[in-house]
Amino acid sequence: METRRSFLSRIAMWTSLAVSYGAAAAFTGRFLFPSKPTKRTRSIYVGRFSELKEGESKLVTDLRGVPVQVVRQGSALRALSTVCPHLGCRVRWEAEKQRFFCPCHNGVFNREGEVVSGPPPRGLDRYEVEVVAGNVYLRMPEPSAA
Repeated sequence: METRRSFLSRIAMWTSLAVSYGAAAAFTGRFLFPSKPTKRTRSIYVGRFSELKEGESKLVTDLRGVPVQVVRQGSALRALSTVCPHLGCRVRWEAEKQRFFCPCHNGVFNREGEVVSGPPPRGLDRYEVEVVAGNVYLRMPEPSAA
């Protein structure tokens, strides 16, 4: 015959065992399937849209200190990194030829930042540009703290 005390002890033991296994399962699930951090973005002020003349460019520094070239073509704006993906040399915008040129190994990129000739393995990095109330901003993800 089982006493009331032994019955309650067994119930408490099974309850605490179930709670501890549940907590272990929750921690294991969070370890195996971590939540993805949300990408945070920042806006960098470039200038007034009216100050950027047709075909000209303006150099701005992004959040990591990399120079970014903002080029106006009609009403469209393009923002491209000035770092060549081949060896990290600085490219420059040649307005008269409507291209970006890397002097290190004669890499040529069109006005969209795509490779035209030379050794670069891919095009230039692009940045999102937005115009708000006549002001031009670069939208870019915040650099990771890692």
